[in-house]
Amino acid sequence: MLWTLWFGLIAALLSRTVTAQANAIYRDPDTGLVFSSNYVLYRVNQGITYRVAIPANVQTYTSYDAVIQAVIPNDVGWAGIAWAGSMPRNPLTVAWRNSQNQPVLSSRWAGGHITPQAYNNAQYTLFRTGTKSNGTHWQYTALCKGCTSWTTDTGASRFLSPRGGNRMAFAYSPNRPSSPNSPTSTIPIHDVHGYWQHDFSGAANQDFDAIVERLASGV
Repeated sequence: MLWTLWFGLIAALLSRTVTAQANAIYRDPDTGLVFSSNYVLYRVNQGITYRVAIPANVQTYTSYDAVIQAVIPNDVGWAGIAWAGSMPRNPLTVAWRNSQNQPVLSSRWAGGHITPQAYNNAQYTLFRTGTKSNGTHWQYTALCKGCTSWTTDTGASRFLSPRGGNRMAFAYSPNRPSSPNSPTSTIPIHDVHGYWQHDFSGAANQDFDAIVERLASGV
């Protein structure tokens, strides 16, 4: 009976996200941005940190740029987030390392629970500052244009709230894509997925545009 309960607990942890340090405010010393940060487990005692930074004074029901930062353990083959909290029909940010162990960001869209295809309406600028690695983790920091709004199959517009919580999702695989140097490579099926509420109100930056311009210039 105890073994059954134990394995049931492990299965539950692996089938959903467990969030630690939920919506912590992180002031990044490298980029100068303020992020709202969440730590999501993909297995027991091992997780990925996802951070979002946005401009201050963004109006609701409008599109706005966002900076995404992720801190990922080295044993991760690929990791992705769904900006609307589910796999189908919203922008997906998928990341892995290439053959030189440099980050590759891939913009994807899935019409259902099928292999996501390339998505041209969300574009990324990977920043040199805030992108790094060490013996245990790798980190990327990138601007996304097109991640906070999109058009549904019916032609309606969807927007993420800049004022409060947005449901987000992640997926993970221990295996890298078949062609890791290509951002359009086929990706293996994920092993684990999960969800969390990401508070965008804590991600606001008064000097967002100036900081992003500096980061994009490589200064």
